[in-house]
Amino acid sequence: MKKIVLILTVLVLFSSGCKFFGKKKEQEKARIEQMKKDSIQKAQKAAKDLELKKAQEEKAKQEAIARAEEERQRLYKFHIIVGSFKTPKYAAAYKDFIGQKGYQTEILVNRYKFEMISIGAYKSWGEAIKDLQKAREAVEATSWIYIKGQ
Repeated sequence: MKKIVLILTVLVLFSSGCKFFGKKKEQEKARIEQMKKDSIQKAQKAAKDLELKKAQEEKAKQEAIARAEEERQRLYKFHIIVGSFKTPKYAAAYKDFIGQKGYQTEILVNRYKFEMISIGAYKSWGEAIKDLQKAREAVEATSWIYIKGQ
């Protein structure tokens, strides 16, 4: 008899407590869902921060490149010119042609809107003169020196 009473007591306790246990499970599920949402938000914020940092680094890199190019143009103002064209299409084609010969080419535009093909930039007039003779022998007999900024 004691066994039956004990079994009935246990059954009554468990059957009446289902709502209690059910609420705990719902609360646990809600807590887990909130943790998931928090984790997703943190991950999204970290990704956004990383993207912003990369953008800032890229901007700083581009600014450094621009400053270096400005400095190079300021210092290296003597250029050996192997061709000059009024038509941009011809200038680009000649630049490619000279580039295929292994020269580092650059297109400069003067105040008269001529596009000039440079195969070298130099800090001093003496360096430019020395290489001008080589350019006249190897590339173009009518090569000349352009002084940028005048």
